[in-house]
Amino acid sequence: MDIRFDTYYDNDELQSALEAIAAAHPELVTLSELGRSHEGRPIPLVTLAARSGPPVQRRPAFWVDGNIHATELTASMAALYVIADLAGRYGTDAAVTRMLDRVALYVVPRLNPDGAAMALANPPRYVRSGTRPYPHDEPQDGLHPEDIDGDGRILQMRVPDPTGDWKISDHDERLMVKRAPDDMEGDFFRIFPEGLIENYDGHLLKMAPPVHGLDFNRNFPSNWRPEGEQYGAGDYPGSEPEIQAVLRFFADHPTIFGALTFHTYSRAILRPFSSEPDDKMNASDKWVYDAIGQRGTEITGYPNVSVYHHFRYHPQQVITGVFDDWLYTQRGIYAFTVELWDLPSAAGITEKNEQKQFIEWMRSHPVADDIKIFDYVNEVAPERVEAWRPFDHPQLGPVEIGGFQSLYTWRNPPPALLEEEIAPQADFVLSFASLAPEVNLRSLEVAALGEDTWRVLAVVENSGFLSTSGSRRARDTGLARPVRLELRLPEGGPASIVGGDARVDVGHLEGRCNKMASGWFSSSATDNRGKAEWLVRAPSGTSLTLRVDGQRGGRFEEGVVLGG
Repeated sequence: MDIRFDTYYDNDELQSALEAIAAAHPELVTLSELGRSHEGRPIPLVTLAARSGPPVQRRPAFWVDGNIHATELTASMAALYVIADLAGRYGTDAAVTRMLDRVALYVVPRLNPDGAAMALANPPRYVRSGTRPYPHDEPQDGLHPEDIDGDGRILQMRVPDPTGDWKISDHDERLMVKRAPDDMEGDFFRIFPEGLIENYDGHLLKMAPPVHGLDFNRNFPSNWRPEGEQYGAGDYPGSEPEIQAVLRFFADHPTIFGALTFHTYSRAILRPFSSEPDDKMNASDKWVYDAIGQRGTEITGYPNVSVYHHFRYHPQQVITGVFDDWLYTQRGIYAFTVELWDLPSAAGITEKNEQKQFIEWMRSHPVADDIKIFDYVNEVAPERVEAWRPFDHPQLGPVEIGGFQSLYTWRNPPPALLEEEIAPQADFVLSFASLAPEVNLRSLEVAALGEDTWRVLAVVENSGFLSTSGSRRARDTGLARPVRLELRLPEGGPASIVGGDARVDVGHLEGRCNKMASGWFSSSATDNRGKAEWLVRAPSGTSLTLRVDGQRGGRFEEGVVLGG
């Protein structure tokens, strides 16, 4: 199969692409299922890990996912690109090869296959996340978006109204712009999504609460709040099968140290917290977050910001139940949300990102920005902005339908621009996953003390960037187990340990992440090393086994022969 990145794959096409990659790289790629969706669709899980290295379950691990929100199709294509790119570079690119020789990379390209199926259907249906009716079992009063003219798209309706808040731009009659506060002359309109109205009384018109009101990224058990306090939260933390599958996977894979979750849109690398300011985060973890995020900015060009400080939907409100918050606060895992694509930025509106006004820009911006965006879309994808055409609405009477095809302009890039947008993410994944803690054996020494007594000394070290705990939070809260050294003797033999415990916890071993400071006050202490000693009574020639369990730093065994 020729895998393309100038289109958006439906579920069957995505599955075929994953199968093709797995078939082309059997020594590297394993395709399985994370679980099943609400409608019973498989949620594909790809594991990238070189077969020649340690067993997958013994390696440090990294997580990537996409398309948790139904219409954010760019995210699933970005995850697919990561899989195809890294698999294709293995064996020829030294950095990729080294990472996949020692790290297990778990990728879920489409966490929400039900919602994606609705978004890609003809006609489409746009939902936030899942397709289970929530919080109501039947449509509520108001306008519901729908393809009412049968052309396979959901565009906009403009309705003439002298009290309306929109007007036709002098720049192009296809462009609608906001009416100025003191604008009293001319023709004005109200704008709604194309759709039908439940229980319309001929006078009052509002947007209806969606029938499918779930937001999977509010369903995680991190400061979870019920629907009345947090829109889309679900019936209880982890109530949805898609999220249950994620929670189970992380419980079963304690070696995961880092994660990226792909979304759209804003061209931003977001980090926790969503509901608390930065001063609530452990300072050491904040510095590491900054370092990883800055590297992400260098690779992708996306600003690296806090959700709480720079990405709040309302200045007096916060969001809860979010995936990356849960990963950090309750798993101690460094996690970022990458918001792919941004139409204003692509059109050259740089002030939005320079001032980190991602949400604020949507509330208020100059008409000149609207014109700049319109001209950009008209240049790169003119078929995605349509002339307004008359339509006899069964409830509203004469209206016009037209405007932006928002799914492939605002929510996702036009297909021709897709690959350019997502390609840098593979290198960000590579860079982040390469920071894995890596516990290695530095020294294993045996000294004869006479009378079949031996002193065994083991020294291990962490050669990775991150601590073996991953984050400081994981260490302080016991979310990550310390490095453990265990000396195993042959069963049924005369060997015995006469000094020291068979299992020794040597604590967490630092990485280079606590040595980022420069200048005279910095230190290069060997706090990345740990050691254990045993006195063993056994005949010469006895074989012993040292088991090293660094959990997030990997697990391995090393044999030694007394007197050998």
